[in-house]
Amino acid sequence: MPRRSFFSGKKSRRYLFTSRKQSTGALISVSLGLISVISTLLMIYLTYLNGGQAQLRYGAVVFVCLIFAVTGLILAILSRREPDTWYFFSYLGMVLNGLVLAGCFLMMYLGV
Repeated sequence: MPRRSFFSGKKSRRYLFTSRKQSTGALISVSLGLISVISTLLMIYLTYLNGGQAQLRYGAVVFVCLIFAVTGLILAILSRREPDTWYFFSYLGMVLNGLVLAGCFLMMYLGV
């Protein structure tokens, strides 16, 4: 059987060696965003189970989530400006924290 050469037209495995890294700020932003999203959705669900009557502690948890979301959004924007890093988690942090901010402001506007 003849040996195939390295350049025989068959797709070879290609490896990408790069000096890019994940930004720590972006990873913290995503974790703050996930905590905020899960906690806010849980507080909305518990308020629904309570017949629409939100307890004071539910509002306090959502307020802390709002602070987390602002912090996470700032971290995501700052991590996006770092050179030679992967930006997926920066964008994911911006989306998650932006959703929490938009949801909190919508709840405040509607008076829920």
